[in-house]
Amino acid sequence: MQIRPAARADLDEMVAADAGLRAIPGRVELLRDAIAAGTALVAVVSGAIVGYAVLDHSFYGNAFLALVVVRADSRRRGFGTALVRAAEARARTPKVFTSTNASNLPMQRLLDAAGYERSGVIENLDSGDPELVYVRFLGEDAA
Repeated sequence: MQIRPAARADLDEMVAADAGLRAIPGRVELLRDAIAAGTALVAVVSGAIVGYAVLDHSFYGNAFLALVVVRADSRRRGFGTALVRAAEARARTPKVFTSTNASNLPMQRLLDAAGYERSGVIENLDSGDPELVYVRFLGEDAA
């Protein structure tokens, strides 16, 4: 597996990796913008994109892992963890925040295994499905 910055030519394959992406307003544009800004990473196996991550620094001046997506047929093989670690390595702050819906148990398990801890809850983003906020402390040397 290789993890590298996403390129404009990767967009269609990134979109194809996320089955529900087109149903989420603005998600394709978010990916396009992240690629242009250099904040998107892709995981590539045998020339095919198996997942991607987006890390920006928009969360109150902290790094924020906005997206981690792994193709359905490539899950539970360590690609999500590898993308999280690669994104953390690009963080310019000693903390990385992220969030996921309470209904997204696979992502919660990934974050728990990767050393993230719950940091709060945001109600009313998605009706009946609270957003769980997580943080991972990387250490002062990450700043």
